[in-house]
Amino acid sequence: MRNGGVYMRRSGPGSSVVMFGVAVFAVALCGTPLAAQEVKVGGQVTFGDDADFGIGPRAQMSLPWIAPGIRIAGSFDYFFPDSGLGDPGGDFDYRELNLNVLGDLSFRDVTNLVPYVGGGLNVAWQSVPADGGEDIDERLFGMNLVAGFRFPLAGFTPFVEARYELEGGQQLLVAGGILLP
Repeated sequence: MRNGGVYMRRSGPGSSVVMFGVAVFAVALCGTPLAAQEVKVGGQVTFGDDADFGIGPRAQMSLPWIAPGIRIAGSFDYFFPDSGLGDPGGDFDYRELNLNVLGDLSFRDVTNLVPYVGGGLNVAWQSVPADGGEDIDERLFGMNLVAGFRFPLAGFTPFVEARYELEGGQQLLVAGGILLP
């Protein structure tokens, strides 16, 4: 929108979602000294019911001042969708950025399998080729519901999780990967 020669950016519900995510991340970083927080990084493979196969990095940081077993996890997935547009594999691009707060569920006598649940925010970008015109680019904002298992081992932590996206990408995804200390 143009107002007297000045370009103005519209704000909508998506802008609020991003600002909320940035605020949560800032609180997580500033809440306690970094030495008291456990940080893990790694990678994941993701399968979506719409976006097909994706890969990407993942990082998570414990939030011990909130409660034991609470952590924030961020991931970026680049998908290779079978869009059926144009050539097989098409030029359809799809990417996601996710920021979730996760909490462990405690069960007595279970030490090597830790179930967790959580929720958070996602931003999805998709680009669809247009015949004879400009590509259609879209940015979508949404929320995640997450449930999964992690398997703490010496030196690394494998995990598997299901993530359902409300709004944004609007799909069910299953991800698995490994986090290193």
